[in-house]
Amino acid sequence: MRALHIEDNPDDRALAARELIRAFPDIEIVSIGNHAALSREIEHGTVDLVLTDYQFNWSDGLQVLREVKARRPDCPVVMFTGSGDEELVVEALKAGLDDYVIKSPKHAARLATAVRSALERSASRRSLRRSEE
Repeated sequence: MRALHIEDNPDDRALAARELIRAFPDIEIVSIGNHAALSREIEHGTVDLVLTDYQFNWSDGLQVLREVKARRPDCPVVMFTGSGDEELVVEALKAGLDDYVIKSPKHAARLATAVRSALERSASRRSLRRSEE
């Protein structure tokens, strides 16, 4: 599995990576640090999952979500963030966000479960679309 991780805080990147590697030992995590890298990976790379913060120095998680869903509608996107509120969550879910996990050591353990569920839902959507075609 190949995951794009959009996070500008190295400690938070390490926290998420630790949880994901524990649950998915074969995962390849690609850190994305700018819009060009994100666009390149979404357009040409293998992407099984996008994990994004909400606020970072070159954009925000909603913009990332919209860009991913516009180019790869079945790609699961999970937001792992310490910022935002109920309105943000509702807006993001309406835009296609698969899950939202609060960024803290206490909630980090839920990240793997959220990712697993998002991947399963994505596989189900692809399967349903193929059977309808």
